[in-house]
Parts: sequence; structure tokens; C-alpha cells
Amino acid sequence: MARLCTNKLIVFLFIFCVGCMQDDNTTQDERVINNTSQDMQTIKAENIKGNLDRGRKLYLQCRACHSLKQNESHKVGPNLFGIFNQRAGTQEDFTYSPSLVSSNLVWDQDNLDRWLEAPYELVPGNKMVFSGMNKSLDRTDLIAYLINETAQ
Repeated sequence: MARLCTNKLIVFLFIFCVGCMQDDNTTQDERVINNTSQDMQTIKAENIKGNLDRGRKLYLQCRACHSLKQNESHKVGPNLFGIFNQRAGTQEDFTYSPSLVSSNLVWDQDNLDRWLEAPYELVPGNKMVFSGMNKSLDRTDLIAYLINETAQ
């Protein structure tokens, strides 16, 4: 019984953490990817709606692949410290997929929401295997937590 549960957990983690390999169609959603509506203003946690405690619990599914604090090492995915209002694919010492690096995606609230909903649709060819988070409330709470935890 314990072996069966362990195997199921390994499969679950694999599905969450390994990157997707899809053809690159960078023209899709360029309007959103190049969004400048936030004028690159600093995102502050107090301006974010969302339940931080729920966001912390939702982050548990992310922590196997991502770290949040400054100077923590990368895991399967990059450390997320200071990513807001930064161009995607630019964290030092992490190897990103060419499609993410060339996407011109800037991590603002809207783009992160769309990424968490369906990363393979926003940036086809990225190497993050994550099926997405369907519920808008879950994404809102997770984003609030990430902003709070990764602020510079």
C-alpha cells in the first residue's frame, strides 16, 4: 500500500514539475505578453486582493520546483524572488526554454494569472509541466502570496 502511494506521489510531482515540449507560436497573445498597462510600477502586496493564508497553502504544490527567498538556490524551476515587473527568462544561473526567453513576457499580475491558468498556451514550448490552475480565486490567492513573499 505504501509503495502504491509513493508511486502515485512521484507521478503527481513529475506532472507538476517537468517542462512541456511544444512548438513555439510566439505570435499568440502578443497583446497580453507585451502589456504595458501597469506602466511597470512596483507591485505592492498591500494593493493586492487575495487571501495570503490560502495562497501559502496553494503554494505547497509549487515549492517542489520553486524557491521564493533571495539567495535561495534554483530547483527544477527558477527561484522566484524579485520576478514581478521583470522580463521572463532573466533570473541569473537558470536555463530557460528558448520560447520563454524570446517571449518578451513581463511578469505582471495579468500575465502571471494567465501563466498560472495555462502556461502552455501563453508561451508554447516552455519547459514547465504544469496543467494550470482553473479556479480564478486560487490564482488570485496564490499571486497575492507570491507578491508578498518575493518582494524586493
